[in-house]
Amino acid sequence: MSLPAATIRRLLNVPQVAAIWVGGGRRLDSENDEVFCAAWLDPKDQGVRSMEVGQFPPTPEQLMRLLVQAIEYPRHPQAQPCRPHTIIVDDRELQFFLRGVVAPLDIQVEYQAHIPLLAEFFEFIAAEVTSDDEDIEVLPPEYVSLYKQKIREFAQLDIWRRLDSLTPLKLHCDAWDSSTLFAVLVNPQGANRDFGLMLYRGEEALRNFWQQIDQEYPYIDEDDDERLEETVLRNDCLFLNFSEVDEEDLGNDLSFVLKGHLYTIEPGVIHPLEGMRPFYAPEEAEMVYVAIEALIKFWKKTKKQFEKEECPELDLRFKIPSPRHSALSYQVHVATVPEMMAEINGDPEESESQHQIPIDTEAIPGEAYILFKLFPPKELQELQAAVSYHQRGEIPEAFEGYPVLTIQTKKAAAETLAAKIAEEGGIHHLTVFPLSGSEQIVMLLAQTNANHLWLLDTFDPESGSLLLDWIKEVNDLEGACGLAVAYGMTGKTRMQPTLKQIVGLFETSLVFSFVDTQRPPTPQPIEISKR
Repeated sequence: MSLPAATIRRLLNVPQVAAIWVGGGRRLDSENDEVFCAAWLDPKDQGVRSMEVGQFPPTPEQLMRLLVQAIEYPRHPQAQPCRPHTIIVDDRELQFFLRGVVAPLDIQVEYQAHIPLLAEFFEFIAAEVTSDDEDIEVLPPEYVSLYKQKIREFAQLDIWRRLDSLTPLKLHCDAWDSSTLFAVLVNPQGANRDFGLMLYRGEEALRNFWQQIDQEYPYIDEDDDERLEETVLRNDCLFLNFSEVDEEDLGNDLSFVLKGHLYTIEPGVIHPLEGMRPFYAPEEAEMVYVAIEALIKFWKKTKKQFEKEECPELDLRFKIPSPRHSALSYQVHVATVPEMMAEINGDPEESESQHQIPIDTEAIPGEAYILFKLFPPKELQELQAAVSYHQRGEIPEAFEGYPVLTIQTKKAAAETLAAKIAEEGGIHHLTVFPLSGSEQIVMLLAQTNANHLWLLDTFDPESGSLLLDWIKEVNDLEGACGLAVAYGMTGKTRMQPTLKQIVGLFETSLVFSFVDTQRPPTPQPIEISKR
């Protein structure tokens, strides 16, 4: 297994330093569940370059992914992206695996049976993981009483009734590590009285979150906990949940009463490279407290304007004293972002402009079946050898079934369609687009390497179950899939084409709600053979 050429080029652009990193994985001693940790450490700086805790033993592939993160996006805030000269591991199998993978990156891989720093680190993490949840200080002690009082004041505001989760407010303060935060209110839903606040660290973080909601959530099975968790962990935010609890928790330091119901404060932080942690560092507790105070002042001054219009254009400045340091204060800007709301809510003019991208509705023959197939490895090899038109793509080395969307039509039409795809330079990617409206119609599209967009089919909630099942298989292969063209739509092979009847196979990928017709055409080599 090797890294993609593009990844190698990207990593080679990261400066190399005369550093030695150590890395590996361990099972952490736990009284209840099996817990594993994998990490890369920089002994010289005493810093954690990357780390991951999970329920399964870390694989060599996982260690490699963490190494890439350690190079490009070090976890420690003061660490800079760089490539080490040498990495040391305490596992022979891991050494042999990494030696081949990182050779193009000019990184030496060495083996050492016992690495004291690594052992000490895993002992420390084990103590953190196995400690009782009740012993975790989710807030620094000096902030507990401050939060309890301020949160109750914040929670009583009618801001929760007036603003919904699609109305972000922008907060800016030069003194913060994340100078710009976007506050999103999480309102109670139905019988669930829990509510909360999300503070996204920057505009890109907020946009990435809404992109996930629009593009991925509709295609993730509710029972697919692993993928749901993966999606959540791609957020970059601080959160503060107010969860309803029983009366027996009344003595909890973080509990408060609101409208006859008992709540507890649940702070936390999510970052794509750090994961989720249920506590604030002191500087984070300070920042969130100041943000909440600014939101309280903002709402008290502007709520009448929100009663007159849905999202007035506002930008106010507040001087917020530090709750802990009498000589310190913060200048905080709080503003509405109507232009972002228009995008998130689907402004009609914006939506219309987005749908001006020409879609060819005639490229696929009118008489055709859209079939969702899975090809086992051996059968896929036979298919690759049998077709007249073959576009090679990136296929995982280990898989049980390769998802292939098959267009089955009449023989002449199938040959014409396969030839047309080859003329267009193959398929750049497949995509699914939910149409606006209450009908919940989904378009299945193909973008060719000539930048033409073809409509393959549309699905409503009743007919879309097969598509959703197929998408789940594609997700399991991290987007890898194929488009095939076949004939034989009558008789015994109707909806069951044989390998002989499949004219072309175009190996590609599925990307949710993505079209880019502005990039230069990128025709791919198509292997053409006469059968």
